[in-house]
Amino acid sequence: MKKKIINPQTLCRALGQLVLIEAFMMLVSLIVGIIYKEQTHAPFLVALIITSMVGIVLKLIGLKSSKSINRREAYLVVSLTWVVFSLLGTIPFLIDGQCSTFGAALFEAMSGFTATGATVIPDVDALPHSILFWRSFMHWIGGLGIVFFTMTILPASGNGEIRLFAAESTGLGQEKLHTKIKTTAAWIWSIYIVLTCGCTASLYACGMNLFDSINHAMSTIATGGFSTHTDGIMYYNSPLIEYVLIIFMLLGGTNFYLLYTTGTRRKLSPLFQSNELRFYLSSILIISAICAISLFIHNGYDIERAARTALFNCVAISTTSGFIADDYQQWYRPICLLVMFLMFVGGCSGSTSSGFKSIRMLIIIKTTRIQFKRLLHPNAVIPVQINKAPINSAAEHNVMSLLFWFLFLIVIGAGALMIVGLPGYDSCAISLDCISNIGTNFGHRYGPMQGVADLPEAAKWICCFLMLAGRLEIFAILLPFTRSFWRRQ
Repeated sequence: MKKKIINPQTLCRALGQLVLIEAFMMLVSLIVGIIYKEQTHAPFLVALIITSMVGIVLKLIGLKSSKSINRREAYLVVSLTWVVFSLLGTIPFLIDGQCSTFGAALFEAMSGFTATGATVIPDVDALPHSILFWRSFMHWIGGLGIVFFTMTILPASGNGEIRLFAAESTGLGQEKLHTKIKTTAAWIWSIYIVLTCGCTASLYACGMNLFDSINHAMSTIATGGFSTHTDGIMYYNSPLIEYVLIIFMLLGGTNFYLLYTTGTRRKLSPLFQSNELRFYLSSILIISAICAISLFIHNGYDIERAARTALFNCVAISTTSGFIADDYQQWYRPICLLVMFLMFVGGCSGSTSSGFKSIRMLIIIKTTRIQFKRLLHPNAVIPVQINKAPINSAAEHNVMSLLFWFLFLIVIGAGALMIVGLPGYDSCAISLDCISNIGTNFGHRYGPMQGVADLPEAAKWICCFLMLAGRLEIFAILLPFTRSFWRRQ
């Protein structure tokens, strides 16, 4: 008897475990509502019951399945997990009445779990504490990856862990991982928790109340962008809070494996030796300096405000955090092109940031430069080197392929948004915004200050797909739609 390409029971077992994690998240949000003595707990009580039942049923279906998981099943589990989590995550928004349509609720949930940070809720200040916490909690769990989080708390499942990790966290090089991936996951999540606690304490010391500090810390380290106020960070009008967030946004956009090795070796040398980190920081600093000079000359800002505003917005955009400290639609227009470059590139690989990733842009720049040498010396072997180590041709091809699909989906997304009635410029900006998981854009009708609350229903569904494709770096979400995925080799 031939072995099945995909074992449905294995998928159900894995999904059941993950869905029960979401049920626990809803329980925590319910407790937050109880603590703040909210009038009704129905949104999370109903959501908890439904999600728990779904998780238990899936677990029972896959009870007798093998714990091993093949590569195809791993990709399906990852893709389905993000879809199922987002679908179930709509329940609190729908019951509470914050989202009038299912498309709006799905947009909000997808934006939360993918750490995009765009919101269709016009009055965030009116939200109950439980919903506010739920939005930030979605960011925090989705920041490093839902499956990656689960690895730290569920029993080991052998080689299946490696395959699941490879399917979701394509940014971290597997050749660098601990022999026990569960150990690496636990260490990285420990760093993640420490950074979150440090950010919470820092924001609280700067004058935020405890609830706002916790929510903004989860959103910052996950490089998400959801806030507890409609005006976001501008609500506080505090330079000190902005400086704190700049530091922690930068850390959230840094490769977490790099932070992990720096912490375990207790040396800063891994940070200085990283080509990607140097490219990531230098691109932010250079463009921030240019923006600061422009704000000083064209907008009349004083030197401190110009430097802080430019740095905050550039860091927020580069790390795909989505926070706003100024209306950059009012900036000198040519400068916005540089900022859009940061929007496209994103943060480091293996971080909570999205976008194309700094390491890939660095590979493209080095490959292009070396290609000229190869044309002059066709017989010479000139490898592309990252951190003084050559990368193979397969890695170059992978980067070029991802670049094509990244640009292709931006164009297709923009075209689809124009078809449903959005202006051309706004369509391009929102498409780039969603696939880069940033949460703020350069549109005219849907700019950084206007938001996307009045997006057409069809546009919200298109944005959901783009956000998911960007978070899973395209291949994981498109692979199940190829013939070869279902063909027995």
